[in-house]
Amino acid sequence: MLVILPLLAVLAAEETKQTPQPTESPVVAAVVDGRPIYVHDVHRRMARVFGQREIESTAKPMFEAETLAQLVERQLVLRFLERRQMGATVQDLDAEFARIKRQLAQQDLTLEEHLARTQQTQEEFTEFVRWNLTWRRYLEPQLTDENLQKFFEAHRREFDGAELRVAHILLKPATDTDGTALETTIAQAEKIRNSIVAGELDFAEAAKKYSVSPTADQGGDIGLIGRKGPMPEVFSKAAFALGVNSVSEPVVTPFGVHLIQVLEIKPGDKTWNDVRSELVQAVTAHLFNWAAEQQRPHSKVEFTGASPFFKLGTKQLSK
Repeated sequence: MLVILPLLAVLAAEETKQTPQPTESPVVAAVVDGRPIYVHDVHRRMARVFGQREIESTAKPMFEAETLAQLVERQLVLRFLERRQMGATVQDLDAEFARIKRQLAQQDLTLEEHLARTQQTQEEFTEFVRWNLTWRRYLEPQLTDENLQKFFEAHRREFDGAELRVAHILLKPATDTDGTALETTIAQAEKIRNSIVAGELDFAEAAKKYSVSPTADQGGDIGLIGRKGPMPEVFSKAAFALGVNSVSEPVVTPFGVHLIQVLEIKPGDKTWNDVRSELVQAVTAHLFNWAAEQQRPHSKVEFTGASPFFKLGTKQLSK
């Protein structure tokens, strides 16, 4: 059985330790069916993901919007499971809080002291516990050997150790003050891609002409990459979804905007059991995204504009 949260209190502390909660009234970034998501929730999650890594200033709003979208989706998943009568009950919460208090007592801590140390309110921590209990109840029965094997066969290239030889074109947004530079750069990348797809321009020629990457002189060729590195996750995910010679849509990373082309595929030889832990993570993400999409038509999502967000149904920043 997968243990999602062996110690809820520890993971809650991990979620909050990077970005302190403001002392003034928290600012709401979005509301899902009456439930608020705060701006400090967005900053806290970004701190966990990026750590001390520097993000291009022009790309930061895009990542803030992506983070907010993920927090919105978590609320959608919770509402979906509650509709299916799978939500944590009052009795479930009472039992879990009793367990957490016992674990904290072993560290000579009270729950109140833990909340003060991690700068959480009682309400925030309760919602954190509610989410984990509800999600675990849904997820654990899905992670069977049979389901993991099926997912592996359907997405073999992502898990069998395959490597891709890829080329990319890197464009960097100009520094701006009105927040339009990233969208302008994405539009430029789309124009270049259209010319390549139409056969008007060769990818390698385009890399030499437009790319600001050190690989530009080599036609953008960066050699072999694996699914888990060395490139950023969003880059690798896009690359592994491509066939040979196909060109990705613009991909935004902390380094700028990329177009990616797969030059060669080197198959791997791992079995599903070799990558079981990776499959568990992938199936978990798949089920999360699926549940969010099932709920989306039934929920009301409102954005306040206090944090960057995407236009409905797109990956374009709202003004």
